[in-house]
Amino acid sequence: MAYASGVRLSSLAGIIGAGVGGYIGYTQAADVSDLTPVSGALILGGVGLVAGSAGAFLLKSAMQFLIYAIMFGVVVFVFQNQIEAMTGINPCDAAISFLRDLGLPVGMLPGVE
Repeated sequence: MAYASGVRLSSLAGIIGAGVGGYIGYTQAADVSDLTPVSGALILGGVGLVAGSAGAFLLKSAMQFLIYAIMFGVVVFVFQNQIEAMTGINPCDAAISFLRDLGLPVGMLPGVE
């Protein structure tokens, strides 16, 4: 059900993309190719419709992934002592070490060595 929650947002982004694509296709069709302005507007309007709605869907999915990553981080932080007792590895130190190995400047954060 979570994927059906952004149908209106995706539709709105598709309509805006279709409008922008249609305008660009209408104004640039004669300059770029031998197309009539109406056919250029239909072609780029269709491209804008698909790109706009797909972009909104992907952005919504990326934000859902980010929310799950934050919730997972909170759970790991709250239960870090229990996780360390079971595995022998502090998950917070392991995450900071992983981010540092990726080249992210985590040493700039207060409280991180």
